[in-house]
Amino acid sequence: MAEEQDKDSRTEEATDKRLNDARGDGNVPMSREATNFTYLLGALLVIAVLGQTFIIHFTDLLRGLLANAGSIRIENGGDLSLLFDVVGKTAATITAPIILTFTAAGVIASVAQNTPALIFKRVMPDISRLSPAKGFKRLFSASGFVEFLKLTLRLSVVTIITSAILMYLWHDFTNSIWHDPAAILELSQQSVVILLIALALMSFALLIFDYPVAQILWRRSLRMAPQQVKDERKQAEGDPHIKAKRLSIARSRLRQRMMSAVPRATLVIANPTHFAVALRYVRSEGGAPRVVAKGQDLIALSIRRIAEENDIPVIEDKALARSLYAKVEVDQMIPVEFYKAVAQILLRLQAGKNGAGTIRA
Repeated sequence: MAEEQDKDSRTEEATDKRLNDARGDGNVPMSREATNFTYLLGALLVIAVLGQTFIIHFTDLLRGLLANAGSIRIENGGDLSLLFDVVGKTAATITAPIILTFTAAGVIASVAQNTPALIFKRVMPDISRLSPAKGFKRLFSASGFVEFLKLTLRLSVVTIITSAILMYLWHDFTNSIWHDPAAILELSQQSVVILLIALALMSFALLIFDYPVAQILWRRSLRMAPQQVKDERKQAEGDPHIKAKRLSIARSRLRQRMMSAVPRATLVIANPTHFAVALRYVRSEGGAPRVVAKGQDLIALSIRRIAEENDIPVIEDKALARSLYAKVEVDQMIPVEFYKAVAQILLRLQAGKNGAGTIRA
């Protein structure tokens, strides 16, 4: 009951992080029909290309055994080993291409649906997978019901197709009894090819339906509760309270650094109470005047106070103070547009017309 309630509470679509984590754990959407389709194509390829070769090897083996049936003696282990060697080589010649083709088909089906990845977690033993309770839950889940419907549909269609093909070829099979055994095998090969083509077409039709359904069910199984989405976002972006605290500490350190730089300023340009910008200009240092501190309201008043305590001139120029505050950051040189206005103030100070204290422009 608790699990059902938990499932009902998962109303949010899975985030990209949850989808990527699931893929990293080997939980990926897989259409079984895609695997069946590639297996059928692989079998069709093997029978169509190598069918005649298989028939030749098989008939040669059969003829050899029948021709020498009277002379074959199994009196000891060596005779039995020799017989197994002859039969085994023929069996290996026939089965090896089939095994390799089916293996390649399985890999192709997997790669075609998902990005290849080596996931050790999937190959490690997991006792929970052996739980009968979980097995029953999967069996009677939505995905289990869909798989049951697909299996029923697949078996029904396969039965109908196989019956139709056998009925169509029944006359040829009955007539082939009087023919050479090789002709019977060749007819069998043709029948298998026809059957595989029909089953492959059926499987492809089911694949068109099955692949999007597998994607939908996979995403639905990874849905999240609203609280999970919030927790994940909080984890990704950081706790807002901690983030705000860090920002506050950073601003505090910036203010301390600015205030410690004010005594080295050449002058402070201020809007009486709202803005203050401290500039440093020493010709030997080169470059344009540099903003060493700036502030608004209480910080502006603190800059003015420190400037007055250190006998640094404070120039009241509302327009210039506002513009410098808005356009120039701390530790940056003033842009060209302010050269003339600041140069005039510096010339007045250097001419000795005004000493330390507050000067109104």
